[in-house]
Amino acid sequence: MSSKPSYVFRYFNLIGRAETCRLLLAAGNANWVEEHPEWPQDKEQQPFGRLPVLIEKSSDGSELVLSESFTIERYLGRIFDLLPTDPKASALQEQMADRQADIIDACAALPKFSLEKDKEMSKAGIEDLFTRVVKSHMEILSANSCKTHLFGDKLSFADITLYAFYKIMGMYMECYWKGISAITKAKVTPEILALLASIEAEPLLESHLSKCESLVTQLSN
Repeated sequence: MSSKPSYVFRYFNLIGRAETCRLLLAAGNANWVEEHPEWPQDKEQQPFGRLPVLIEKSSDGSELVLSESFTIERYLGRIFDLLPTDPKASALQEQMADRQADIIDACAALPKFSLEKDKEMSKAGIEDLFTRVVKSHMEILSANSCKTHLFGDKLSFADITLYAFYKIMGMYMECYWKGISAITKAKVTPEILALLASIEAEPLLESHLSKCESLVTQLSN
């Protein structure tokens, strides 16, 4: 019987967009290590000159090298059975992840605005989208009989991307938008906090999540 693949994951030494990938690797109980390339010195050694990068090393010596966070996330979600095999059910979870990513990308783009009025207009649009995303989270959670997960009764791709989204917005995006952490705290509902707490309690995620402060604690203070 062939052994499980091992993984090398490359990203900067910060939370950032790669947090979902880290959580998926942990949830899949993968044998993985993380590397932090020197930047920009190691840029040309990466596919497309970008991070994150995932290298899957199989027991037969072959390697699969992937770049782009969305590609890596969906690949890991599928091989670790965290995404449904039904295309429609999978699309609903992926759609939610893409909405969340739109908010993260928009926040990260704020420093590019040279005029303050343009930046404030963008912030208003982000807040509106954020409110809509939280509403959709609540609708999905309300429709599920199991309140410790978004879909079904076990950890899914959607749970992990939701956790990463609130972690990025509540604990990382302050460097792009001063005050966004407080905005995130104000938008999080008690039901979502309870969901985040149940995700933090997942045994497979414990080793990774223990490396920093609890998101639930951060959003509750």
